[in-house]
Amino acid sequence: MLGIYYLRKYKIMILLSILFFYLGCGITLSFIRMDCVAASQQLAKEAPSKFDKIEYAVLVLSGPEYEAKRDAIRATWANFVSNIFIENEVKLYKWNHTWVGYTPQRDFIKVFFVVGTQGLSGVKLERLKAEHTRSDDLLLLDNLEDNYKNLAVKLKHSLQWAHAHLKFLKYLIKCDDDSFLRVDLIVKDLEAFAPNMNDPEIRRHITKKHSSNEYKGLYWGYFDGRARVYLNGKWEEKDWFLCDTYLPYALGGGYIISKSIVDYIARNADFLSHYNSEDVSMGVWTAALEGINRVHDIRFDTQWKSRGCENNMLVRHKQTPTDMFQMYRTLVHSHGEKLCKTENSLRKYYFYDWNVLPSMCCK
Repeated sequence: MLGIYYLRKYKIMILLSILFFYLGCGITLSFIRMDCVAASQQLAKEAPSKFDKIEYAVLVLSGPEYEAKRDAIRATWANFVSNIFIENEVKLYKWNHTWVGYTPQRDFIKVFFVVGTQGLSGVKLERLKAEHTRSDDLLLLDNLEDNYKNLAVKLKHSLQWAHAHLKFLKYLIKCDDDSFLRVDLIVKDLEAFAPNMNDPEIRRHITKKHSSNEYKGLYWGYFDGRARVYLNGKWEEKDWFLCDTYLPYALGGGYIISKSIVDYIARNADFLSHYNSEDVSMGVWTAALEGINRVHDIRFDTQWKSRGCENNMLVRHKQTPTDMFQMYRTLVHSHGEKLCKTENSLRKYYFYDWNVLPSMCCK
């Protein structure tokens, strides 16, 4: 009876105690859940990405219909990444490629084929997805219609993607899907000489404005500064107003830019004008940047028409899949010593004079 008496007397207090107990448990669990969500989000941010180890990215601008060109690259020069290996934390070059056997891939070098997919039919899109499933090397831009007029925008979107996903990128190599690259030798020179690029081993191939020990980036290719602006036709530039020639730019068959340039373009993409030619656009985007080492290299055969074939060339533009397989066979048979079955010169090269006005640069 005494227990019932106390129960009735303190009924409200007991009920309030139970209520506050459950409220306290609920609040505590809510904080625990919030901590768990925050912790899981932090872990998601810190979770390793398959792109985390990439230091050298090769962006090959391609089109939805050019699967045969991409396959030719996959079967030929893209395999030469295996010639770069790490020993005692140093990246070194050694010819390591044969006709048969497994070709080891390097997680610090990756080739990406960039294709815009906006407006594609279901059949074409499924074919691209199937290609990516077997190759794992397509960068599909679903917010871009792939055509010539959008080339500069395509490049800009690609650099924005690289800025967002390739956290440890050092250098980005841009080329077209009709270019043959000695990607192994390019990475070898970057590892050994960039960004100064002033070693006697390569000095006979290059020209640059001056030397500095405080370069903030590298822009390396075959430059032109005398090209007249197209006022009509396929390459017409309706919005060009800067001068009567294009600003100095590396020809788009193949060039290299440092991460600092990639980051600058990605961060300022909304403010940068773009033109029909993506390589002209790159020249404009980088024109005002201080501390960029602009290096003209005669080993880049990247003009509108090939200059011929020399064994020391790093890039050869305007090459068919048949040409690529021929160069590949020649390199394999010569253990990487010879690019050309027969060396030949069809057109003369020039050294860029950085100490005169652009219109007088390239005699």
